[in-house]
Amino acid sequence: MASVERIPEKLFFRIGEASRIVGVKPYVLRYWEKEFNFFIKPEKSSTKQRLYRRQDVVSLCEIRHLLHEERYTIEGARKRLKELSVSLSSALPGERCLPYLKSELLAIRAMIGNIVAKK
Repeated sequence: MASVERIPEKLFFRIGEASRIVGVKPYVLRYWEKEFNFFIKPEKSSTKQRLYRRQDVVSLCEIRHLLHEERYTIEGARKRLKELSVSLSSALPGERCLPYLKSELLAIRAMIGNIVAKK
């Protein structure tokens, strides 16, 4: 699974980039979009290409982890992600942001580490 630190700091990723980061073929991402449509919603460019936000790529990595490492079925992974969504939405407003903020801070820390290592 791609760690959050390995995901480049970009606003959008095309399907080829996202599939390389997640470690699956592009057709798998398209399939997952249909199966996890409550969780993954890429934007579409003017040429109808899928543009995944960084959070979408993180979510795709989580789906891959559940399916490949944890050995969930599609239905089981869908149920688990819905449970996580409900628990996050029922949390206090600040608590909903904590997992996202943590991943962003870890990414910033890794970027700073790379800059310091190059000097």
